[in-house]
Formats: sequence, C-alpha cells, structure tokens
Amino acid sequence: MTHFKHKSLKNLLFLIIAAALLAAGCATGGSGDAAAPAKAAAAAKPDFTQEMGENGLPTPRALLARFIEATGGEDTLRAGQSSTAKGKFMMPAMGMEGDLVLKAKAPNKMVMDIDLGGFGAMNTGFNGTHGWSDNPMAGPQLLEGPMLAELKKQADFFAVFNYDETYPTQETLEQVDFEGMQAYKVRLVDTEGNEATQYFDVETSFMVGTVGTQVSEMGEMEVTTVIGDYKAFGPIKVPTMTTLKMMGMEIQQTVSEINFDPIDDSAFTPPASIQKLIDAQ
Repeated sequence: MTHFKHKSLKNLLFLIIAAALLAAGCATGGSGDAAAPAKAAAAAKPDFTQEMGENGLPTPRALLARFIEATGGEDTLRAGQSSTAKGKFMMPAMGMEGDLVLKAKAPNKMVMDIDLGGFGAMNTGFNGTHGWSDNPMAGPQLLEGPMLAELKKQADFFAVFNYDETYPTQETLEQVDFEGMQAYKVRLVDTEGNEATQYFDVETSFMVGTVGTQVSEMGEMEVTTVIGDYKAFGPIKVPTMTTLKMMGMEIQQTVSEINFDPIDDSAFTPPASIQKLIDAQ
C-alpha cells in the first residue's frame, strides 16, 4: 500500500510539472544579443507608449510597447536568433529541486530539460513541426490539440512582437493590486478562443504575471504565474524568478544564466523515443 501511494503521488507530481512546463514559457523566452547583427531589424514604427483607451487606461498596445522598451528595446530584442537559459526547478513543499535548461531558436523551436534526480528527468520540445513530452510517468508522447497549440505559442521566439496575430482580442480592464504591486490588468483572447489575463507593473512596465486555463493530461486547471526579479544580461532585462500556482501547489523556476550564442538545429531534434512515434504516424 505504501508503494502504491508513493507511485500515485509521483504520477500526480509529474502531471502537475508537465502542465507547468507548458504554462511557464513566457518567463524564460528567448531574446536577442545586441552585439549580433540585426538579422530581423524592425522597420520604424509609431510610438504607442502613451496611447490611452477610452476608459482612460493605457491600451494593450501601449503596455506592450512599454514592456519592450523596459526590457531592452525592439532593435535589441530582435537582434539575436537563439538563447540558452539555465536555472533551477523547485517544488518547495515537496522538497524537490532540479536543474533546468531551456534552449530556444527563431522562429519557433524550443526544448526544455529538467533533471529531478531520483524523481527522473523530463524533456519537452517543439521543433517547428512536432511537439512532444517525455517523462518517467507518462513516457514519450506527441502533443496534439490544445497542448500542442500552447506549446507552439511558447516556442514563438519573437512572441512579444506577434501579439496582434496571436491575440485578436485585447483589452485593458483596470488597474488592480497583483501580488502586492499596482498593475494594469489586460484581457486577451487567442485565435482558438482561449481567454487569459496578463498584468503589467504600473511603475516598471514589466510584465509581472499571467492567469489562464492550462490543459494537461489531468484536464483543465487554472494557473497563476507570478513573474519577477528582472535582471540585466547584457543590454537585455530578463525575469529570473517565476512562481506557478495551481491546485494549491507552487512551482518555482529560477534563471541563473543566459547566453545568446548560436544553437545548431540538431539541438531540437526529437529524442529517439519521440522519433519512433513520429515515424509511426
């Protein structure tokens, strides 16, 4: 009986962690290296940072423009084509901690590896065509439906510049208290009809949180993501602490280092266990 309970708990933890992986991409997304050639230099655009809506609040377009400026500016963020972030993945209440490595490359490739020691290793990725997840509980699986759609959004290297395509409905609702900060609350609806909210700090213009429904093997669950502790890596400021709250549990991700060196496409090749599933389609 003890073994059964332990195994059931371990399975539940892996399901929760798998859902967290899909929900956390915005916290560690790629950015460019200002020292690299600007391969996708942005054309001159109007300054929307002071644009106000009819309700007297900054428009979503204004808040996003302010966020881009606060984290380094459009030219800087567009300059590079890949990033590698390293850090920790923790579930404090369970005493779990592991190493995390997230690699991303433009336009839409990413792979995340988490080593949880005795609990096993997890791998999640999208190679531009296929999305997958592999963990000791569920084994290798190709993602589809809402889970694949979410992973595609997280793999968009320049997602911050593609809001109009990703979220056809955007609205600044109000100024609220979010985790002890005054923030603008923005309602977003994506092309699939999924609704979420994002929060932008009134003082710093940083994105400080999101709330949305996440789909996993366990079904739908509401996930609150708290984003903070922005630090400069060269000319770019990146959040280094992300806390995900779901089902009464908290998962923390920290980033300790980031580099923007080129990454070969082979880094996003699905593992052999996933390739077998692709070949069998």
